[in-house]
Amino acid sequence: MTATPSPLTLFYAWLLLLLFLAGFFGLIQEFLLWKRARKWRGAATGTVVEIRKNYRYRGLFVKRWYEYPVIAYKAGSRSFRQEYPRRKRELGYYEPCEQYPLIYNEDNPSEFAFGDTFSGFFYYAGQALMLAVTIISLYYSAHFFMNHYLDTHELLWEEQTWADLERPLAAYQGMEFSNLYNYTIDNPDTRLEEDVEHFRRVGGMVEAQRGGKHDETYQNRYRASAIAAADSLGGTFSGIVGTFFEECGLEGQREAVYQSAYAGFLERVCPDAAPAPGLYSLDELLILVNFIHDSGLNPYEYRDDPEESIGLSLAVSYARLDAELALSGGDETVRTAVSDCFPGYVSLYLDQIDLHVLENRKKYGKEHYTRLNREAILSVYSYTAARYQGPDSFETALWEGSVFAREQMTARMQADPALRGLVRYGAENNPLAEFDAGMDKETFLSSRERGTYQSPLYYLQDWRELMEDLDD
Repeated sequence: MTATPSPLTLFYAWLLLLLFLAGFFGLIQEFLLWKRARKWRGAATGTVVEIRKNYRYRGLFVKRWYEYPVIAYKAGSRSFRQEYPRRKRELGYYEPCEQYPLIYNEDNPSEFAFGDTFSGFFYYAGQALMLAVTIISLYYSAHFFMNHYLDTHELLWEEQTWADLERPLAAYQGMEFSNLYNYTIDNPDTRLEEDVEHFRRVGGMVEAQRGGKHDETYQNRYRASAIAAADSLGGTFSGIVGTFFEECGLEGQREAVYQSAYAGFLERVCPDAAPAPGLYSLDELLILVNFIHDSGLNPYEYRDDPEESIGLSLAVSYARLDAELALSGGDETVRTAVSDCFPGYVSLYLDQIDLHVLENRKKYGKEHYTRLNREAILSVYSYTAARYQGPDSFETALWEGSVFAREQMTARMQADPALRGLVRYGAENNPLAEFDAGMDKETFLSSRERGTYQSPLYYLQDWRELMEDLDD
């Protein structure tokens, strides 16, 4: 997939290329000098007559000083005085009048070197290190340039171009309703839009080949890749949303979801190959994927709050999902499907909590953990959801559902005092404990206070934030 390359990519590429060129020309220069020096037959003794200093930067602003000698020597009847910057050393290394054996070019005596310059382990190790750095610099420079090119070009003749197209939502490949909790879902709507844009970019390049030698080949390849991608996406959504619907009691949803995703994707990237639209749109399916992932239907879900609190939260979950579908343009088909399947979802959700309760009964005793009273949960859920589905607004439905939940919980605790000994009825685990059922509705609805997690006031503020996000 093409993308906007980072400016650092080209910066690193050029930096490493310059490092390679510097190292490469340095090695060539050293090799040529070594080759010439093998033919030198002149020998002399050089004397340090002067010591000169210079510096180079270590880091951005730190100077590192070094010194190198000026050498005087005789070649036959001629005397020479030459700088020898090839032999840089730390300060204090050289002393005046020190002598060193030299070799020089008899045809050009001004060309000389220390006698041990081209021999010894450290010389060859240094050249080998220089060669390695040069090769590595070239490799990574080419790597960065290649990445930059691939980030800004589509190679229609490359099989990888088409293979990348054919895996929309690649990060979600292999997802199923049964293993969804093992994955992190991160903005699937944005990722799918990027996949669609990728197709459109390649499609534009294919169109640019109209009338060319490979026109028909590219047209057929694009169409085949679009169909393969639609099939892949249909399988992904069918395995998540279709299976969810069927597990919650709706029949024939795997195929319906597959056809919806298949047709919806092709309509966006290759309309000529798209069949008639399915029951659901891609946008609706993406909303459902997010909901199912966050739904709590996984082996690690547990809750330690009262039945009335659980019933209220399930009604809020239904209202949020329905509102998100409605405000994003979802039609009655998908909203009816959600409404019809939600009681089945509630049952699956409570099964997960019961597993947690049973484990804790074994660990901590029946006096602290009892099985859920599903009738109590469903009465609060049904009461609140029915008011949301009726003429009442969500806020009014939430208020009435909260009052109903608090009154039911109080009545049950009075009828069965043993409930007070259960962990889930402790004040720290009871989001309804802070709710004042005697508060009038207007005071509740005008409140801007955010209550504790999963309390009525928490749901009220959370709903307002959702509405603001959806309006944006």
